[in-house]
Amino acid sequence: MSLKVSLLAGFFQGPLFYHDPEEDRWASHDVELAGEDLSLSPQLVADLTAWDEEYQAIYDDNYPPDSKFSTPEAEWAWIERGKVLAARIKQESPLVASVDYQAHGHYERGTCVF
Repeated sequence: MSLKVSLLAGFFQGPLFYHDPEEDRWASHDVELAGEDLSLSPQLVADLTAWDEEYQAIYDDNYPPDSKFSTPEAEWAWIERGKVLAARIKQESPLVASVDYQAHGHYERGTCVF
């Protein structure tokens, strides 16, 4: 089996998207489940979890459209860490055909693929 995976961020959802054979649909998966499904190392699962938690932490409960990183530099560092993580998913998983990295909309679909 060869999966096309997308790594993107969204509030209150897992950051990894791929076809779910049980539900026969493209779906969001949390990091722990994706780690099992894709045969990722414990270290990569931990790094992906930290990356996702950093994004979840910027959520502004008072006014969600104001959700943002503390500085443009912090956002850029998060985006770059995600790019490295996307490459690691492709390198580590024998089941992954490609990883389409989109961050939180920084990259358009299909423009940053490993």
